Amino acid sequence: DMANAYKNSIYTTTGTGAETIYTVPTATVGIVKSLSIFNGVAGTTNLTISILDSSAGTTTFYAKNSSVAADAKVEILEGEASTILILEEADAIKVTSSGGAGVVCTLSVLQQDRT
Repeated sequence: DMANAYKNSIYTTTGTGAETIYTVPTATVGIVKSLSIFNGVAGTTNLTISILDSSAGTTTFYAKNSSVAADAKVEILEGEASTILILEEADAIKVTSSGGAGVVCTLSVLQQDRT
């Protein structure tokens, strides 16, 4: 009997390096339905979204150098991009912002307990 839990994860960037905004908990599958990015930085920022596949030990780009204007919000999981991400235990989503601190990342995820 798998338990489902709907979660929001909100993270604000603190610098220009790759920052982990979500990690799938132990014995859980994360089904990410939305990843919204709000640019609270004074100017346009370029964002890179990457996915850590923990079981494979690799990190790959999901979106690279996506330009977001100041005070603008974008949804990463829409349009030609995938509209859902399935992540396994210990997988993670990372964001890199060229503008540094102040980019707000809001992730909506269904977590399914696999125990």
